[in-house]
Amino acid sequence: MIEQLKPGSEIDGFHLLEKIHEGGMALIYRVTKPGIDLPLIMKIPRLEFGDHPACYIGFEVEQMILETLSDPHAPRFIGKGDLATHPYIVMEYIEGPSLSQSARHAPLPAAETARLAAALASAIHDLHRQDVVHLDVKPENVLFRPTGEAVLIDFCLSRHGRLPDLVEEEFHMPVGTSATISPEQIMGIRCDSRSDIFALGVIIYQLATGKLPFGEPVTRSGFRKRLYLDPAPPRSINPETPPWLQEICLHCLEVK
Repeated sequence: MIEQLKPGSEIDGFHLLEKIHEGGMALIYRVTKPGIDLPLIMKIPRLEFGDHPACYIGFEVEQMILETLSDPHAPRFIGKGDLATHPYIVMEYIEGPSLSQSARHAPLPAAETARLAAALASAIHDLHRQDVVHLDVKPENVLFRPTGEAVLIDFCLSRHGRLPDLVEEEFHMPVGTSATISPEQIMGIRCDSRSDIFALGVIIYQLATGKLPFGEPVTRSGFRKRLYLDPAPPRSINPETPPWLQEICLHCLEVK
């Protein structure tokens, strides 16, 4: 199906506009549909022969979880297609900036770091209130509405407390982003909401210092170092970091 898609195509009444992203696991198009006065995107997984099996699992997980969430801290779910025929998810298009844009300019002033971190913390709290742990909180997966609320996207690795955990069933090793994966995930625990708080601490550290507290390891032994090694205090890297911000950051990163 992917080869047949082009602007002007129609799927289940949705009209494809321009392609705005082409990743290793999915394509994203702007779409419209009569009667829906909301900017929309359609996420279409790469489900061709030879594609990574994570495409299948992650897409199904995101379909299940996104449908249960309420905004403003997640994109509004609009519709989905049948995995066997026309697999897709249509959701609200968040037109605001990504947190990764701010992270590229780190270190940021303390007030700006605190503003961004507070917005992200509110989004994480709202997700946990709905019995969902994101498990892949990173700057690329955080967008901002024009009104300032943080919006979490990409729920391919997430866990819903009342739904089957397809990721755990399919993969028998830790999955996540190397810079932000939590001690719980490394130990094979996917149901602990503190994993997202750990990722929040990594992001605060990055925004305050311009560095990652544990780097971006590529081996399992490299991941495990965060179980027993403390990162350098942010103030040792950026002395302008206020003590209170350092305390919050390091508290989020505590293993226990």
